[in-house]
Amino acid sequence: MLSKFDPVIQKHVKRIKDKETHVHYLGHRIQDELIEIMANEVRKSIINLIKKHRYYSVIIDCTPDISHQEQVSLVFRIVNMHWDKLTEPSIQELFMDFVNIHSTSGLSLSNLLISKLAEYEIPLSDCRGQGYDNGSNMVGEYQGVQSRIRAQNQRAFFAPCAAHKLNLLLCDVSQSCIRAISFFGMIERVYTLFSASTKRWDILKKHCSIVLKKWTATRWESRYKCVKAIRDQLPEVLNALEEIAECSNDPKSVSEAKSIIDELMSFEFVLSLVIWHDILGQVKIVNRILQDPKMDLDASASSLGSLITFLEKYRTNGFENAKLVGIEIVESIGGTANFKEKRPRKKKKMFNYESNDEYTISSEEEFRRDYFLILIDRATEALRVRFEYQSTFNSNFGFLYRIGKLKHQNDDFIKNCCNDLQNVLSEGNSRDINGADLYMELLIFRSIVDENATPLQALSFLKNVSSSFPNIEVAIRIMLTIPVTSAGAERSFSKLKLIKNYLRSNLSQHKLSDLALISIEHSIADSLSYNETIDQFASKKIRKKIFK
Repeated sequence: MLSKFDPVIQKHVKRIKDKETHVHYLGHRIQDELIEIMANEVRKSIINLIKKHRYYSVIIDCTPDISHQEQVSLVFRIVNMHWDKLTEPSIQELFMDFVNIHSTSGLSLSNLLISKLAEYEIPLSDCRGQGYDNGSNMVGEYQGVQSRIRAQNQRAFFAPCAAHKLNLLLCDVSQSCIRAISFFGMIERVYTLFSASTKRWDILKKHCSIVLKKWTATRWESRYKCVKAIRDQLPEVLNALEEIAECSNDPKSVSEAKSIIDELMSFEFVLSLVIWHDILGQVKIVNRILQDPKMDLDASASSLGSLITFLEKYRTNGFENAKLVGIEIVESIGGTANFKEKRPRKKKKMFNYESNDEYTISSEEEFRRDYFLILIDRATEALRVRFEYQSTFNSNFGFLYRIGKLKHQNDDFIKNCCNDLQNVLSEGNSRDINGADLYMELLIFRSIVDENATPLQALSFLKNVSSSFPNIEVAIRIMLTIPVTSAGAERSFSKLKLIKNYLRSNLSQHKLSDLALISIEHSIADSLSYNETIDQFASKKIRKKIFK
């Protein structure tokens, strides 16, 4: 195939066909050796980069591949200072390896991580962060990976994946009341009706420009996409359902379509669409921000704080605004903006005993009280509870988020923060910073840096004067090294599915890991010296001739 486009390869293939040479280097073993040499060079560059910057965090996650083998993705997170370049300091998440493992217990995964660090000759004592999902084998307080690693290194701070927590929050809120469960059940019914038949799916595509989505509990944006697809094209979906109800020969499909039409045209469902679209839209934005590889503790705390602020404001005026939008939508589909009146339940009256019937309120007020307020309150409370761990990081590193604003703080407050951070970053006789020196450096540096300067911007300034503020530099680098999410490991699973697909299900583990490393870290692979790679390959294939 390459000979059709490359004249050099074309000439080489012609010499082989003409039997001018028997050494063609096109066999699979030769290709495997070339891949291994290139991958080793990339891996060596990453290891040298980690050792050069000393402090790092580890991110691991597991997933089964196409051949039903459990693959562990190992990713390192560092703050690259680019000391030998003109570029600004940056946060980097570097993929290192795919490892096949037969047990995903906390003991097995922690032993795997420790053995890999020993293989790479990277000290565990320099680890300053751990990023895993929220599985019990990872986050367990006694038997989890994070607790076993912290038993050997107290400064390996654990940060649960914020994106996973946000997704679990949505799962909790969607099951907070019967109306919410029924709403997503109806979304599922609409999708199931169309997707169960190719003819019905063609009818849907004829009317809708955006096909309906299926929501799943594990895909973070699936709930928003499935709600948005129906909200933005509700009249088109109803037209498709009416066509099925009129033209279908299947009585079950006709009955189902008519039942769904009645439900979709109700004002309660339309209002639920608007409310969930508003909530999920904001959650989607924050979720994407949290998944950024350059995300740090400061930015994640600000993003989550803004989401809580939105929910608090939405609780106050969101219902009335959603009602106005819902009225416009329901009128566009020919419905009525009226809440269904609930039949009051009458209590049974015994002889000679008078009792009042059940106290009733308006259907609108019941919808607002038993549905809207429950969703908002449950989401707000879950945000505060699930992300309570961030308060620990804020108390330890919070004063470094905006160093320029420390000029407005009391000196005793800064001194106490520096001493507390020294204790947190100390283990035995080893300590990363000196609290007293950090305090003296901050008294000067807080007046130099801008008040709104981010930690990375402060680090960019320190790059040129690091010898004058060594403790500030180390403290900021450690803070930025701590991961916010484990999305870096999950991103590597996309390459895993592309490389080891059903046509290459028997791919060896070494080759899978090498190909993934070259593909994911292609920027490092492109910077390799091909001459050195060729020399290494040639040294393995050298032939000796003895002349008589």
